[in-house]
Amino acid sequence: MSSTVGLYGLAETNEAGEQLEDVRLEYELALANTVFKQHPRRLHTWTSPDGNTRNQIDYISIAQRWKTSLMICRTYPGGNCDTAHQLLVATLKVRLAKRHRQHSIPPLNLEELKEVKSVQFAAEVTNRFSALEAAQKQVTPEDLWNGTKTRYDTRCYFNVRSKADISHLNLPHGTDN
Repeated sequence: MSSTVGLYGLAETNEAGEQLEDVRLEYELALANTVFKQHPRRLHTWTSPDGNTRNQIDYISIAQRWKTSLMICRTYPGGNCDTAHQLLVATLKVRLAKRHRQHSIPPLNLEELKEVKSVQFAAEVTNRFSALEAAQKQVTPEDLWNGTKTRYDTRCYFNVRSKADISHLNLPHGTDN
């Protein structure tokens, strides 16, 4: 018995069956109607016009990965299909794993917003908007150069002189060490 027809298929294999075996191995397929043990009349998928010859020539292929989802695969010999082939039906029960969220967002503590953090947040937003307003004022390149030069001169003076030497200077607020 060829592995093409599985454990419970009909044992006869011809050249087309060998080609089916090659395709099945290449794509890792299982033949659904050869997986389950059934009454012999449920195995035949084709009957000759004279009614004397019966063969299993129709198959349902399923990926090996989904083979465990297969519940039953059988033919219905009495199905009125107006053909020499029997109706072949497979039933699958797909079990999907529950998807878990890996990164859940912790709930917000709204009580903290009512307290000190709300004041801090408001101050931070106000500071950012004031910085934007200052950036929007038109500053000439000469103003930028003068401000940079003043800061540079002040820093150099602080680094070279001691505090006693510069205590008598009237420097802008925030420039002392």
